[in-house]
Amino acid sequence: MRDYDEIIAFLGEWGPFQRLIFFLLSASIIPNGFNGMSAVFLAGTPEHRCRVPDSANLSAAWLNASIPLEERGGRQVRSQCSRYRLEALINFSARNLEPGRDVDLSQLGQEKCLDGWEYSQEVYLSTIVTEWNLVCDNDWKAPLTTSLFFVGVLLGSFISGQLSDKFGRKAILFATMGVQTGFSFLQIFSTSWEMFTVLFLIVGMGQISNYVVAFILGKIIFTLKLYLPVSIYQSNHI
Repeated sequence: MRDYDEIIAFLGEWGPFQRLIFFLLSASIIPNGFNGMSAVFLAGTPEHRCRVPDSANLSAAWLNASIPLEERGGRQVRSQCSRYRLEALINFSARNLEPGRDVDLSQLGQEKCLDGWEYSQEVYLSTIVTEWNLVCDNDWKAPLTTSLFFVGVLLGSFISGQLSDKFGRKAILFATMGVQTGFSFLQIFSTSWEMFTVLFLIVGMGQISNYVVAFILGKIIFTLKLYLPVSIYQSNHI
């Protein structure tokens, strides 16, 4: 029985054909790395605080004192999930009372961020956190988004091999590239966190499937002499 090297000997060792295919397959999986790391930026949580609406018409002193202090990491910082009761602040401001001098802030009641949040833009201009207020009671949603992306990666790793064997590796390679690109584009138009997360899961499925198919497809056109260096390169390329 002829061995594998003898069967593909007509392709040559490392000629123009191998170099072209190697380059194209490597280029096809470059976006996988972008998608794999995108959650770091898409789900980033910037500094935030309760929003005080302009209609409250608070004085500068009361606006500055509207957010209570709390201890975080061994230092006093502004709370991210509560504010002093706005109704009381409006009353004190209208009576020209001063916070800390005329009113003991520690005795004031607090409430949740009923008017939403203000987000710092020092690091992130916009993320899914700022888009759908995934903070405080909803702060579990951003990590879940990332986790579900990798659930998609897990599912894709299970089905990519079976699909490749049934429909052919080249067809599945282009199909998974289309899935990854198309659903990443659709994420731009997400109208809710739920929609974004479902699309992100599908992107994860396309991401790993594209890589696995490209990895295997690259192996079957190289001789065993080139198998190890090509495998090492593609393993680190993602």
